[in-house]
Amino acid sequence: MSPPSSHDVLLDVRDLRVHYSLRRPHPFAAAPKVYALDGISFQVRRGSAFGIVGESGCGKSTTALALMQLIQATGGHASLDGIDLLHARGNAQARMRRQVQMIFQDPYSSLDPRQRVEAIIAKPMRQLTGMDAAQIAARVDELMGLVGLRPDQKHLFPHQFSGGQRQRIGIARALAVDPALVVCDEPVSALDVAIQAQVINLLARIQRERRLTYVFISHDLAVVQHLCDEVAVMYLGRIVERGSRARLFGAPLHPYTHALMSAEPARHPAERASRSRIRLEGDPPSPLNPPAGCHFHTRCPVAEARCRTEAPALRQFGADHAVACHRVELVQGLPRSPMGGSAAGRLALVAA
Repeated sequence: MSPPSSHDVLLDVRDLRVHYSLRRPHPFAAAPKVYALDGISFQVRRGSAFGIVGESGCGKSTTALALMQLIQATGGHASLDGIDLLHARGNAQARMRRQVQMIFQDPYSSLDPRQRVEAIIAKPMRQLTGMDAAQIAARVDELMGLVGLRPDQKHLFPHQFSGGQRQRIGIARALAVDPALVVCDEPVSALDVAIQAQVINLLARIQRERRLTYVFISHDLAVVQHLCDEVAVMYLGRIVERGSRARLFGAPLHPYTHALMSAEPARHPAERASRSRIRLEGDPPSPLNPPAGCHFHTRCPVAEARCRTEAPALRQFGADHAVACHRVELVQGLPRSPMGGSAAGRLALVAA
């Protein structure tokens, strides 16, 4: 995968930071800070799906909320086709809202229980477009069919639908104004496994048909591998590894990525035979007081002295892989993970 040209890039995020100031413990103390996002950068190509994975508290949902201006970023830059996502106000913010929509995690709390489905889906069109009532009504019917619901169901209330159906309503609402980018914040984590597959396949089909661009946030590696073209792995507010789906799942480099993947159920007999579970000791450090150096060094099985004092930069290895780890080194021109293993063998399993 070659580096994206400026025309290929739809979303450009650079050094995005979100720090929360908490209440002072007493009047003479400094206000404690939560380092929810500590400077992340990535680019998303047009028509692609960019996945962000990591355990709870790593900053995945904070990234989504900052891009949507639902929380205030402390610093950094994020633009969508030249539109400033972080500081847009007034008419510029309205244009931004039309170009970027979000599918929320919980289909039970993200829909207004007092409104009928028709009003829920129509609301973005009334607020952000100049469509008349007849156009909006026709568009609601079109979207209901697109997400697999009957047009006559638009007169019902959210409580009359199952969880999977409610998430379909949320998807229809997100697509109502034909956005360029859809931010999906763990859109299937609250659903049963069988329903998860239906919603993921729906999202994949809609993306293919409409050439949508996704930022897809999840803790489920299998879902991300199925849907996403590129993936970033986050730990404690930082991106520790980023790469194409084939590279990241076929030849992971960071010890944390190895640990995440070792916890996933094996899908192939060869993979099951060659994999050993990596058990990380202790809990993730608090974002109130992140450790110096590499944030992962307190749990890393291969950390060395340098890791405890010097934060690793995100180094590029080829056009489609980058990792923030001091222990990754080049051997005969190829990056080698400190966790060992055969990259060629894992790539073969991913391709199978």
